[in-house]
Amino acid sequence: MEKKIRFRNHISVVLEQLGAASWVVFVLLLTNVDDVVEFFENGTSEEINMTALIVGAVLFGILVLACIYQLLLWSKTYISICDNSIVIERNTLHKKKNTIGIKNISNVNTEQNLFEMFLGTCKVKLDTNSMSTADQTDVKILLKKTDAEQLKSYIMKLMRQCKGEEEPVETQEVMVWNLEAQTKDMVKHGFLSINIFSVFIALGSFVGVVGIFMATASKISAGESLAGILLSVMMAAGMCISAIWDIVKGFIRYYGFKIARREDKLHICYGFFKKVDYTIPIEKINGVILRQSFTARITGQYMAEIINIGMGDDAAEAEAFLFPYCKKESVKVRLKQLLPELEHTVQMEYEKQPKEAWIAWLWPSFLYLLFAVFATVAGVMYMPKYSKWMLTGAALVSLWALLLVIAYYRTAGSRFGEEELLLVQGYFRKTYCFLPYRKIQYVELKQNFPAKLVRLQKGEIHLLASARNRIQNLPYFPEEDGEIIKERIIQTTEVR
Repeated sequence: MEKKIRFRNHISVVLEQLGAASWVVFVLLLTNVDDVVEFFENGTSEEINMTALIVGAVLFGILVLACIYQLLLWSKTYISICDNSIVIERNTLHKKKNTIGIKNISNVNTEQNLFEMFLGTCKVKLDTNSMSTADQTDVKILLKKTDAEQLKSYIMKLMRQCKGEEEPVETQEVMVWNLEAQTKDMVKHGFLSINIFSVFIALGSFVGVVGIFMATASKISAGESLAGILLSVMMAAGMCISAIWDIVKGFIRYYGFKIARREDKLHICYGFFKKVDYTIPIEKINGVILRQSFTARITGQYMAEIINIGMGDDAAEAEAFLFPYCKKESVKVRLKQLLPELEHTVQMEYEKQPKEAWIAWLWPSFLYLLFAVFATVAGVMYMPKYSKWMLTGAALVSLWALLLVIAYYRTAGSRFGEEELLLVQGYFRKTYCFLPYRKIQYVELKQNFPAKLVRLQKGEIHLLASARNRIQNLPYFPEEDGEIIKERIIQTTEVR
């Protein structure tokens, strides 16, 4: 029996968790700001002083209780490694024990945010081969950076032992990266990643903030609360900052990006505000995705992602990034270096949906039309003075819906290869998803009544992956081709 290792998270985890409690206090203040300001404007000095003292004491008490609670959790939560398993045990009033077999761990990765960089700590993230938990990181362990690296190495050593693999010979060889993104590469990636809607929201919010500031003087003279004006400014500024960040993050999210293929693993590092270090076993990669933004589609550029467990699990890191935007020729070269097993898949050409798909869309179109007519008529009857606006709005929404259907028809399609399945999705953006049949968990095929008449069907491909990539939609295709998918999945399953 191997030696048991038992330890706790670094105590700074308490401070990280307190950040969430601080946000709760801030939201409570923000949602009641009008009542607070009105009281301070109309109350007497004695009432104000007493109320301020009580409110301050309550808020301080909330933070103290949160701190005590987090300290209790930290002191009563232990991580143990023994008998080829990792046990997370919490011995508070609500006892909890989670045991993870080493053989079930798919990835061991590390991550550092700005706060952790400052303290010299680091998170070790463990992900398991579980369909039910693939949408989130199963275990996060916070340790000093050196301890985190040692723990990662130790767990990976145990994983190799479980598989019966030989221990690699330790050398001082420097990691040779297959790709190191330069500044110009990330600037290009940032521009091609810009969401047009975020630009419109940022401009609109900025105009709103300027307009509020310009109207402030007249509103104050009219007796409107200054706090109300400031709250409006804060809300508009918050929307503006959020939209700007959505634009800017494409330039800095993958700062310092580099990737290397070493034997049967991919090593990926990147990050500015959050540094991540991924080690991805090739056997855990279940597919490749090529994405095109609207501008990238025009300029013929593609970015690549991988489908697996461990990357793309967290909301903050939605994309399981493989390499930044480049031309199709460069995509082939990079895949040959990094994933030669899937290199040939990008050669596949897809077939667009049959024209009969328009008949299959009759039923959802009818439901939409019925709802739109009912809502518009009801709105005009109850608010006739806004009838022109409602009719115009209904017409514009219907026109936009029709434009989306046309864009989807011209974009989406599929191709059933001998070993891989190609799915193409999108409206103005475009996504190519290459999936080996052997990696598919199961397929769900669907038909509505009009689609059955024209012998078309669509479906969903279910994978072992993060929540974002777990389900891939299969656009309409001829009904007889459904047997091809079934046969090839069965054949590859038998080979496995």
